[in-house]
Amino acid sequence: MSTPRDLLAHVVERDLCIGCGACAALPDSALRVAMGEDGRYRAELRDGADPDAEGAYTEVCPFAEGHDEDELARVFLDAPGAAHDDRIGTHLTVGAGHVPDGGFREAGSSGGMTSWFLHRLLEEDAVDAVLHVKPGAGAGAPLFAFGVSGTADELRAGAKSRYYPVEMSGVLRHVREHPGRYAVVGVPCFLKAVRLAQRQDPVLAERIRFCVGLVCGHLKSSRFAEALAWEQGVPPAELAGIDFRVKSDERSDRYSVSVTGADGTTRTAPTSELSVTDWGMGFFKYPACEFCDDVLAETSDITFGDAWLPEFTGDPMGDNIVIARSAAARDVLERNRRQLRLTDISAERAARSQDAGLRHRREGLAYRLA
Repeated sequence: MSTPRDLLAHVVERDLCIGCGACAALPDSALRVAMGEDGRYRAELRDGADPDAEGAYTEVCPFAEGHDEDELARVFLDAPGAAHDDRIGTHLTVGAGHVPDGGFREAGSSGGMTSWFLHRLLEEDAVDAVLHVKPGAGAGAPLFAFGVSGTADELRAGAKSRYYPVEMSGVLRHVREHPGRYAVVGVPCFLKAVRLAQRQDPVLAERIRFCVGLVCGHLKSSRFAEALAWEQGVPPAELAGIDFRVKSDERSDRYSVSVTGADGTTRTAPTSELSVTDWGMGFFKYPACEFCDDVLAETSDITFGDAWLPEFTGDPMGDNIVIARSAAARDVLERNRRQLRLTDISAERAARSQDAGLRHRREGLAYRLA
């Protein structure tokens, strides 16, 4: 067991908190997650709470010491016959492609496969609801937040990439308080936190049936969205909405950003004309991301990302890489393969699609630690 003081000293005060909210979701937690003036979520002590109260505070934190993705994958992924690759993790099948019908590709950032997979889970009665990021509640609220979707229409509201800070303490409490079967969608560190929470809480272990991973370059603060808007003439205080991935007519890796002001006016600019969209420069990055080596959500049942490969980027509509890690996730793909335009690829090609991220988070991390 550990205490809030332990977590604050070893993670938060070292600026390694990613703001996921797993610690704040613990039963009777002494911590909460709040957004600071820099646009990042962090854990902090609740007013009047005991900093020495015992709980699983560091045990559920993805950036506390001693938690390993490979170990968690062995615990949670029932994958007899699975292969392992140091770059992409445990895997049963690896593919790349898109969903040709149903509007999933048109509504998504790339091939539409993440939304399609979540719809299949609902339609096949594998889960009752999905925990994922959706637009915020309106004026004064964050632009995006974790929510619960139990229908296809609700799921559609969460399509597309959201390069924006979120926290999941509320939806994890929802799972604990509302019986059912759930899938949760998240970036690698958030799903690592979910797996750690499942190890501590048998209710979460039983109710969360699928972890659906998103390939991650790094997590952005809310200032990223505000900078994109400001450069297009929308002051931060007037930003009402943003679409980080507007497809072009050229290539899938040449997309635009659309921002909507308080007056309802929408403006769109290619990322090539904006100053902060070079992911390699890491503008508005959480410092914790510099010390994470999981790019492809290695603890998830299935991972989706952009197929940044020359044989796919020529299609401006976009394609996904898909890494099925658990037998249950693989079986969903295989049962419904006729609905997909999916090509088997090697682990090497999947890793190559995220070459820059892996280089920064593996080779670069060794230098940063030194």
